[in-house]
Amino acid sequence: MINDINTSSMMLQMRSMNDMASAKTTPLEINNEGLSALNDKSAPDVDFSSLLKSAVQQVNSIQGASGDLRNDFIAGKEGVSLAQVMITSEKAGVAFGALVEVRNKLLKAYEEVKNIRV
Repeated sequence: MINDINTSSMMLQMRSMNDMASAKTTPLEINNEGLSALNDKSAPDVDFSSLLKSAVQQVNSIQGASGDLRNDFIAGKEGVSLAQVMITSEKAGVAFGALVEVRNKLLKAYEEVKNIRV
């Protein structure tokens, strides 16, 4: 039926990444939860490309589930309510909006790095 992805957890992670990006600390001073990790040797290495790819795949699956549910509602499939369709559609919109904001932040950071004189 609906791919149950925890959007609140994803939004919390994105806010945490935003806070870490705006903080004036080095990456070694922060772990994924935004806590001091200088003495924490058990913190796993996070591959940024796989993290980004996973986020894009999650947004894609949320949008696909929203489209499927909308089509089921339009077709008159039993057990699909308008409330479900609207909630799933809003989840897809929020997830896509968050992904666009991450893209905008990445582009802004790229432009800043590109303009650095060596």
